[in-house]
Order: sequence, then C-alpha cells, then structure tokens
Amino acid sequence: MISYSKFLTLSAALALVAISPQLGAEPATFATRVAPVLEKNCTGCHGENKQKGGLRLDTFAHVMRGSDDRVVVKAGDFSTSELHRRIILPASDEDVMPSDGKPLLSSADIALLEKWIAAGAPATEPFDAPALARLPITSSAAPDYRPRLAAATALAQKLGVRLVPRSIVPTDGLILRTASAPTQCTDAVLAQLAPVADLIVEAELARTKITDAGLASLALCPNLQILDLTQTAVTAQGLGALHLLKNLGVLNLTNTAADKTTAASLKNLPSLHRLWLFGTPADPVIAKPAAAVVK
Repeated sequence: MISYSKFLTLSAALALVAISPQLGAEPATFATRVAPVLEKNCTGCHGENKQKGGLRLDTFAHVMRGSDDRVVVKAGDFSTSELHRRIILPASDEDVMPSDGKPLLSSADIALLEKWIAAGAPATEPFDAPALARLPITSSAAPDYRPRLAAATALAQKLGVRLVPRSIVPTDGLILRTASAPTQCTDAVLAQLAPVADLIVEAELARTKITDAGLASLALCPNLQILDLTQTAVTAQGLGALHLLKNLGVLNLTNTAADKTTAASLKNLPSLHRLWLFGTPADPVIAKPAAAVVK
C-alpha cells in the first residue's frame, strides 16, 4: 500500500514521467505515434475548431501545409523546422508551444517528433521511433473492442469526442480523447458514453467541463486505468467516486481542488501507482511540483 508521506518526499523528476503508452509490435507511423502527441499537446489551439495563426495540426496534410505564413515542418531537418523550434523554447518565451501556460512537451515527445521529421516526415511509412516504456496493463483486460468499435466511434463523433484503440491488441481497450476540443466534453457527454464504458481504459479529460457528476459516470468504467483530470472543476468530495475504479493506476489531479484528505484516501486504491497533485491544496508548496506516488 502507498505511504502518504511519499506524496511529500518523492522527487519532482518522477512527477514529470511522460504517460505515453507503447503500441506493442505496431510500427511507428504518423498515425500511431505522431498524431497522438500532436492531439494531446497542440490541437486545442491548432485543430478543427480553432486555428491560431492559421495552423492546423490535426491531420498529416494540415501539418505539412503549415500556417498562414510559413511551412512548420521541413522534412528531413528538424533543426530548421518551425514546429520544432517552438516546442523546445523555454516556457517564458512568447513563441513557445503549447502557449498560455499549458504543460510543455515531454523530452520523450520531442525526441519522437525529431525522429519523425529527420526520417523525412513520412505520411504512412514507418520510421525509427524512440522506444517508450508501456504503463502496465492490469490483469483485468477490457472486452474485445472489435465487434463494437464502429458503434463506439460513431457515438464518440456524435458527442464531439474521440474513442481510439489503445493498440492493435483488441483487449487493450479504447482511449477517450478530448484534447482537440476539451470544452465539448461535459458531464452529459460522459453519461452518454455508458454503452461503451467497459471498453474505456484511458480518459484524457484535462481542461474539459466535467464536474463531480462526470466523475459518477467515470466510476462506471470498470477497466479505466489512466485518468487525467487536470484543470477541471472536480471537487474533493466528488473524487470519492473514484474508489470504485479498482484498476485505476495513474491519476492526474493537477490544478484541481483535491485536498490532503482526498489524497490520503486515494492511496487505498488497489492499483494506483502514480498520482499528480501539482497546484492543489494537497501540494505542500503550491506551484512547486508535489510528487508522483509509486508503490
């Protein structure tokens, strides 16, 4: 069981470990490795619903087209690619991407984009990508998603979110993604995902409009293993619903109302091994990395 004292003593370095699942034997391509990085970090400002500077990064064609005034990816040379220049700037630089105080790309994600660009920025061909350590999947596998994937995809499109396979392994489950349009994901949307709740193993809900009512819907996802609630309106009281998630291993509560009591209680989740509490009442020094929790 997790010792609560580790919340206060574990190094900040561990708290910055990237949460990026490896795709098993699946080859690294734009679709399998690059697109998820761009969707998570970039499409909120450069996607279908919003295009700062006329730049879209939600499809290969848009990435290669560039912005209103320049090409942002120069195939074969990441050092002169504007996209690369922006993502390696310090957080204080006005040109940094992501902007507006959003978390910067991890070193692993930057290395991945460098490899892809250096390989010629291929559209569909595999490239030599850095290996990524896969977060452990619990023994309680999700049902085979293949018979229900078409229906799940159609439902997600109707609701303005995305449900994508975690990997080519059909029992690895589906990832709920909202980064390209986080404000479209509400409590009502989560409730309508109930027919596919057992297929969802990851939920990327940072900066969405969900509240404690949405947490009640998430509690009905028995195979949920990774949950990002960064900068949402969930409360310490509502987080109690997460105790129903016996397979939850990774939880990000950055910039939420999670308090010390909530954090101490969450340590009893049987599978939890990483917890982020930056900028919360449970953070011993607000605005200073608190810690990840490791068994």
